[in-house]
Amino acid sequence: MKEKTTIEDLFAQYQPDMGDRNEYLEKLSKKLEAAEYAKRYREAQTRRYRRMMVAVFISGIVTGAIGIVLVLLHPQWLLPTQTASVGVSFPAFSLLLKVLLLLAICFASWCITGLVRKICEVSHI
Repeated sequence: MKEKTTIEDLFAQYQPDMGDRNEYLEKLSKKLEAAEYAKRYREAQTRRYRRMMVAVFISGIVTGAIGIVLVLLHPQWLLPTQTASVGVSFPAFSLLLKVLLLLAICFASWCITGLVRKICEVSHI
């Protein structure tokens, strides 16, 4: 019971200095404007990132489709090679070239999507 009266006394004695009402309202309005600005900036940035992700997704699909079309149009690039007329063949070397071709197609796709992402960042899409 004594603690309750002590706490009530503390609250009764506490008289905070509110200062000038106009000054308080000015500070409050500045803080609200800053919060609104931050909210608008975040929304604009979210829209920009969504557009950028759509552009990169579409460019990835297009470059992947181009890679698939290239492989389908030139299947001899991926098929086993015929043995040479001399009778000496290097299947490991042939396989290495095929893997390098596929890696080059993947790397080109990666470069194109990265380029699209950079263009979107610079132009603030």
